[in-house]
Amino acid sequence: MRGEEPVPRFQSSAVEESLADTPVVVVHGARQVGKSTLVTALASGCRQPVVSVTFDDPETLEAARMDPTGFVAQAGQGTLVIDEVQRVPEIMLPLKANVDRDRRPGRFLLAGSADVFRVRGVGDSLAGRVESVRLMSFSQGELARREQPEDFVAALLRRPAAPELVGMVAGEGSGPVEPLSPTVVLAGGFPEATFRTPRRRDAWFRTYIRRLADHDAYEYHGGGFQDEMEKLTRLLAAGGASEIVQSRLAGDLGTSDSTMGTYLRTLRTMNLLVEVPSWTRPVRGRAVRRPKAALTDTGLSAGLGRLTQDNVQKPGMREFYGAVVEQLVMLELIKQQGWSSETFEIYHYRDNDDLEVDLVIDLLDGRLIAIEVKSGQTVKTDAFKKLERFRDKVSDHDVIGVVFHGGKTVQVLHDWIYVLPIQALWKLD
Repeated sequence: MRGEEPVPRFQSSAVEESLADTPVVVVHGARQVGKSTLVTALASGCRQPVVSVTFDDPETLEAARMDPTGFVAQAGQGTLVIDEVQRVPEIMLPLKANVDRDRRPGRFLLAGSADVFRVRGVGDSLAGRVESVRLMSFSQGELARREQPEDFVAALLRRPAAPELVGMVAGEGSGPVEPLSPTVVLAGGFPEATFRTPRRRDAWFRTYIRRLADHDAYEYHGGGFQDEMEKLTRLLAAGGASEIVQSRLAGDLGTSDSTMGTYLRTLRTMNLLVEVPSWTRPVRGRAVRRPKAALTDTGLSAGLGRLTQDNVQKPGMREFYGAVVEQLVMLELIKQQGWSSETFEIYHYRDNDDLEVDLVIDLLDGRLIAIEVKSGQTVKTDAFKKLERFRDKVSDHDVIGVVFHGGKTVQVLHDWIYVLPIQALWKLD
């Protein structure tokens, strides 16, 4: 990446839209996903005066703690940009009072490596005054330096025919569709890790988690968790995208269920854990309500789980690779959710009749997109049967079925099931 054009960040449009009508905008995400770079770029394009500070600077940090009321007023009629805002949670009440006196949009642009409203000591939610934008690691469309953001859901809703889909997935002039390369899955999207060699990337991930465990885990949780954080993140990495069974994790880590609950909350605060809830609208058969969760990046999961290009097809690791491929699909959809032209929520589905659907996209108008993910290059009939069973259970909804796979096949079956290579997620226009 060094010396090349900067990788575009498609979430910048969401931040700009929020600044246009909201007094306080918070950009939050895991450490090293590019928050400071994004916020700095947006601040440089502001038409009004900007004061930029960071709480990584000890003098600035002390000034904010000594006089938070005066600190938040320093930008006057301009915009105050604060990086690492979670370091001074007590600033939120003076900021609220300041906003209540002057509700102009775009007054405060805050960035934090923790979800500041989950941090202990924050005195108010700033409800009605703030909008939060989550920044994740690079999407595959960003890494490909697309001019326009990828938007799979919007493209699918146009119901393209199979011949059109082949061209869209292959790309103009790029030849036939190719199978998914494990390199895409293993690299992930962290700016500092993605462009390294596999060996150096794995070293970066190990150091990254160790530093978070040594410092951030103590800051956001207090004593104890830093000793267990590396073990817990490795356990979560091994699941790829899977349901969280808190009691099982507690048993694996040798701790209590309540303690595991606080550990998981800390990982959410640190933006290291991404979750999708269970889809629970009334259907025949009782739905299971546990969320499906994953670490925030497939490269991080692969690095912690020692998944490599050489062992993805070996016994034991093949199943792990499949779970990380499902994680890739889930994370890419969550990223696109931030800029898609369609408004949607993401769920998973499992009920007591042994029916599981990997992901369910719920649109505003009640339509559903049911998604199955297969890492292999061939698609078996059980994937179609799951989608058909789900459609039967929710017969009052219009359902589109999607089977993502690691191969090259592009098909439309029965006018409602789309069989697509995983690359369609970031290549469909």
